[in-house]
Amino acid sequence: MAIHYRLVQNNIKSNKAYGKWYAHTVKQGELNLNEIEKQIQQRCSLTPADVRAAIVALTEVVEEGLKNGQTVNLGELGKFALSIKSLCVDKPEDFRVDTHVKEVVCKYTPEGHRSKNGDRRIVRAFTNGCHLEQEPYYDSNTGERKRARRGGTFRKG
Repeated sequence: MAIHYRLVQNNIKSNKAYGKWYAHTVKQGELNLNEIEKQIQQRCSLTPADVRAAIVALTEVVEEGLKNGQTVNLGELGKFALSIKSLCVDKPEDFRVDTHVKEVVCKYTPEGHRSKNGDRRIVRAFTNGCHLEQEPYYDSNTGERKRARRGGTFRKG
């Protein structure tokens, strides 16, 4: 399998990259919890109910750890931590949580290790060795140009 992408032109006039082209990922569907349960069940001796129970329990433990301000390290899966997005103030005494904190977000960092080939870059789980494949720019049936839409679906136009 490959990660599919399409080239999309930046059409935001106020952006310094206006008119330039960039790669946009094209999603190939969604792997939902039911399918994950089936695939895990096929790889081990757990029943689908056991898998569901373990996933539910893991979700609860991760949420509790995050809400306690901890970084949750799931080994080969990676780390989760909560982060705050806020507005800046001139003086610390001017800061108000109800006014200046815009949102709390969950950050995810895949497990990684330093490359052994001498360049010292970090090699991340799930992304190392990905194969990229460009989607066709034109619809093969109609010959019309395809435009990427948020979420990886397409429309003609």
